[in-house]
Amino acid sequence: MTVRPFAGSTTTTLLATTANGKISINTSTSVVTVTFTALETDIKAETYAYDFVFYSGAVTTRLLEGKFLVPIGVTV
Repeated sequence: MTVRPFAGSTTTTLLATTANGKISINTSTSVVTVTFTALETDIKAETYAYDFVFYSGAVTTRLLEGKFLVPIGVTV
């Protein structure tokens, strides 16, 4: 899973892979878990674009893509 400031950006805000331990896949339950720490998600309040891509050998499949908004916090 790659999170960027906008689609087409070369800047990566957050990156989750099985290699970096941010994504775990339970094949017996078909559950995929993406985990970031509070420090990693302490990012600027704005809209971000993401995609979730599955690589299997030479085959690449985009499972999810979209945008999300990080609002300005109300509490310190």
